[in-house]
Amino acid sequence: MWKRVEEFDKAKWNEYVKKNGPQSGRFLQSWEWGEFQKAVGEKVERFVSDDGVASVVFRSLSGFGNYMYCQCGPITNSSYQVTVEEIVRHCEEQSDEAISNLVFARFDIPLKQFDKPKNWIRTIDIQPSHTWITALDLSEEKLFEFLHKKTRYNIGLAQRHGVEIQMNEIDFDSVWPLFIETGSRGEFRLHPKTYYEKMLQKVNSDDCKIFLATAMFEQKPIAVNLMLDFGGVRTYLHGASSHEHRALMAPHLLHFELIKDAKQKGLEIYDWRGIAPSDKSNHPWAGITRFKRSFPGREVVYVGTYDLVRKPFLYKVYRLARRVRRSI
Repeated sequence: MWKRVEEFDKAKWNEYVKKNGPQSGRFLQSWEWGEFQKAVGEKVERFVSDDGVASVVFRSLSGFGNYMYCQCGPITNSSYQVTVEEIVRHCEEQSDEAISNLVFARFDIPLKQFDKPKNWIRTIDIQPSHTWITALDLSEEKLFEFLHKKTRYNIGLAQRHGVEIQMNEIDFDSVWPLFIETGSRGEFRLHPKTYYEKMLQKVNSDDCKIFLATAMFEQKPIAVNLMLDFGGVRTYLHGASSHEHRALMAPHLLHFELIKDAKQKGLEIYDWRGIAPSDKSNHPWAGITRFKRSFPGREVVYVGTYDLVRKPFLYKVYRLARRVRRSI
């Protein structure tokens, strides 16, 4: 039976997620990520059973109900469908309206196969269902050898021009202008500065840690990555770079040094996160996908994001309102 918990052994929670979570995105079910979400104003509830854990966010739908969202979870060894339906029923039985009045429940299903029931509806991916994974079991020499030849050249170019890499040695204020610049180019949706500051503050334990890695040129940051280490996986969350210094190819060197550093620390996987599906050459992520695929690795595909509908009419109203907002 699933139950909601306010207190739990953090180490025990994380150990279960590390052991049973998916290769890509398991950090989203870490204890620290839940604390970060609370810090930015989300209503986070945690659920446990004898064979599973689930960190869930509850959000309001402007007065006509709410929905729950479980990022890359629940993490369980039981039937995924049965697990989800048990958690949803448990929520609906609660007296708290912010939890019980569910229009739908949303899940990034951390599986590679799933037999969709009738009342589950495929929706737009919240977390990427296609990702690029670099295994770190090869030697550094082999990892370099398996790079695309243009990427090897670009790494050498950055080194010849004196680009240097720093790990976790710079304050966020110094690189924030790079995030603003990259966001203005439309390369990713930029959150407020406080969002990233709270992320760096809350996801900061020996078990799960976010850090900044920076490419420096003439003592000035020209590229920066926001990285997360958890459960043997180093995850690339966000990257920003200077358009003025784009010819120095700093991101190529930055990522390769991060891969080498992860290997030296005993991590097993470098997770690049979202890429375009291989059959969609005109995808908005086509450019960044070419960059990520220039490093050795393999594509991993998960089922994607689904909604378990509880109130069909209100769910149709929600979907219509969402389409209208996106068309404006």
